[in-house]
Amino acid sequence: MTNTTMINYSTRDFATKEQLELYLLRQEKAFSPEVIKLFTDAGMLRRAVTQIWNKEQSYRVGIVFEYRDQEAYIACQALLKTHYLPAVEGLTTKVVGSRGVIVHEFVADDFIDQAT
Repeated sequence: MTNTTMINYSTRDFATKEQLELYLLRQEKAFSPEVIKLFTDAGMLRRAVTQIWNKEQSYRVGIVFEYRDQEAYIACQALLKTHYLPAVEGLTTKVVGSRGVIVHEFVADDFIDQAT
């Protein structure tokens, strides 16, 4: 079992490969070690960015945010506005977000949960 109780999953579609690559560079720069500490102190347990590869002629990323609880989610929204959104400003993307609470989970024995 992990400590995650809330998850936000978003996809971002880009018009071109260059826009996607620029996004990846900017978001990586935005999440410096100092900024990551702010997020983890606020209750974010994990963030993962995936480059979607199984959709032809598509330039898409998937982003998973895992939070300790609703309080952490709310606290991290202010940090996203301050540290993340300015970094990706000006990129033309279509964003689809989904938020949920964990209702079922299994975790492999060899999964390392850094939060515990």
